[in-house]
Amino acid sequence: MLDVNKALSRESQLFLEDLRLYLFSSGKKTAEIEDIIEELEVHLFEAERNEKSVGHIIGRSPKGYMKLLSDEMPVDFKGWLKYIVMILIGAFSYWIIAKAINGGIEFSLWEILGYPLAGILSIFVYMLSFRYMASHKLSKVKQGALLYGLGIISIALFASLILFSEIYGTTFIEFENTGNIIAVILAISIFILISLWSKSWVSIIIPILLFAPEVLLKQTHYQGDVNLILSSLITMLGILLYCGYTIRKTKSN
Repeated sequence: MLDVNKALSRESQLFLEDLRLYLFSSGKKTAEIEDIIEELEVHLFEAERNEKSVGHIIGRSPKGYMKLLSDEMPVDFKGWLKYIVMILIGAFSYWIIAKAINGGIEFSLWEILGYPLAGILSIFVYMLSFRYMASHKLSKVKQGALLYGLGIISIALFASLILFSEIYGTTFIEFENTGNIIAVILAISIFILISLWSKSWVSIIIPILLFAPEVLLKQTHYQGDVNLILSSLITMLGILLYCGYTIRKTKSN
C-alpha cells in the first residue's frame, strides 16, 4: 500500500507539519486535525501527480489558509483544559521533588498562587509562538533563537517569582518528614500516570535526569559548587543524549 505522506514533496510535507502545529496550538481537537491532514495528503498527492503545487490546492498563502481553516473549526476547550491541568500537575510534581531534595517541602502563599498563574501564562505564550512559527517561514536559526528566547522568558518568570517569594513571602504550608515522603511518592506516581496517559517515557526519563545526579552526588565527598557543576553537566549531557536518540528514532520511523 502506498504511503501518501512519504510520496509527497518536501514542500507539501512541511506545509502539513506547519498546519498540524498551527491548528494544535490554536486549541483544535487532535482527531479533527488528523482528519484534515489525511484529507489534504490525498489532495496534495493527486495535485503533485498532475504537476501542481501546494498553492494550487489551498488557493491562497499558507498563512491565510491556516487562519481560514482554524476559524472554521471549534476550539476544544475541554480537551485543552485537560492538557493544561496535566501540565500544571506535572510541573507541581517537579516542584515538590526539587523542594524535597533541597531541605524539605514548604510553600509560601505567593508560590501557591503564583506558580499556576506563571504556568498558564507560559503555556499561552508558547501557544502563540508555535502558531507564529507555523505560519511564517523562519530559518532554523530564527526558530532556535525564538525557542531559546521563550525558554529564557519562562525561566526568568519563575526565577522572579522564587526571588519575590523569598524576599516577601512567609511559609504558608510546611511538611514534616512523613509529609515529605508521601508528597514525593505522589509526585513520582503522577510522573508514571502522565507517562501512561501520554504513552511516552519522557515524563519519567526527564525527572530521573534532572534529580538523580544531584541525589547521588550528595552521597559522595563532593560538596558545594563542585556538586552543583557535576550534577548540572550530567543532567545536560543526559538530556542532550536523550533528545538526540529521540530525534534519530523519529527520523528512522
